[in-house]
Amino acid sequence: MKAARVGWVAAALAAVGIAVSAPAAPEIPAASETSILPETPTPPIRADAAAPTAPRQEMNAPYDGLFHFARIRFSASRGRWGGFGWGGGRGALWAHDYPRADRNFLAILEETTYVGTSRASSNVLTLDDPELFRFPVAYIVEPGFWNPTDEEVESLGEYLRKGGFLIVDDFRGPYELRNLELHLSRALPELTMIPVADADEIFDAFFRVVPSEVVPPYGGYPGAWYGIYEENDPSRRIMVMINANNDLAEYWEFSDRGYYPIDLSNDAYKLGVNYVIYAMTH
Repeated sequence: MKAARVGWVAAALAAVGIAVSAPAAPEIPAASETSILPETPTPPIRADAAAPTAPRQEMNAPYDGLFHFARIRFSASRGRWGGFGWGGGRGALWAHDYPRADRNFLAILEETTYVGTSRASSNVLTLDDPELFRFPVAYIVEPGFWNPTDEEVESLGEYLRKGGFLIVDDFRGPYELRNLELHLSRALPELTMIPVADADEIFDAFFRVVPSEVVPPYGGYPGAWYGIYEENDPSRRIMVMINANNDLAEYWEFSDRGYYPIDLSNDAYKLGVNYVIYAMTH
């Protein structure tokens, strides 16, 4: 029986060789009051103003029918299309925590479930790339600076209506949430973003996770969970899962470095596994 069935992601971390001894838990700053939303989020950019699509990266795993991590590459509102972010500074916004977070997560997914994948199955795609439709789950970060073209949001809407599942991660604050909501409404104008209840089945799809007990890696705002449901009905499928004021990939990236306590990294892995299992079964 796999490690997931005994309920210990730490056992899986050890099995794939990315476990470390846990340092003392850091003090978590108290959440501050949410500030007033800005009146005008980041406006969409024109298609002719976007940087040209870069050639497909050679490190993308070839399609083989297994589960692949599909990270969304985008041109940011601050003008940082960028490459893969290796070099000075934090690099391209879409590439935060890449590729270590993706590969560490795939290792855990492979070890704790029967979803066929491998650590090499990490891919980077743009929303208007037809190859996106080969992947049931897509992942995007830093949506506060996301600035999609009309072609990209049209493709995203089609992808989600056809059964695709989008995970939104690594952002915080009301401005970034508002910018995300604006552009998702362009992709799915008939649907709205609503809070996901603690009792929703997505938090119990494989592991039991109490979302209100998940500690964000950064202080300032309390974690919050939003979703876009089919037909705006919480009893139907979640199409977009939003980790507001949170950053699961931050925990994934550093889970083998001892930077965060193991129990916090475990919760982040459990949520990610739940999202994949949910997406693959709904």
